[in-house]
Amino acid sequence: QNMLFVGVFGPKGPCDEVYVKHAGRNTYNVSYLVRERGEYLVIVKWGEDQIPGSPFKVDV
Repeated sequence: QNMLFVGVFGPKGPCDEVYVKHAGRNTYNVSYLVRERGEYLVIVKWGEDQIPGSPFKVDV
């Protein structure tokens, strides 16, 4: 059985506060808290496989 992995990486390394909540069949809610402005990468994997489009670039 695979698990969802979400990692958020920014200008000063990984984000400490990433929350993943199962919201129902094949649906998850993800939130994260960043303290610095800049470009972040959000990496999403299902088991060992990256989901399509991952990593995602986010400007904060």
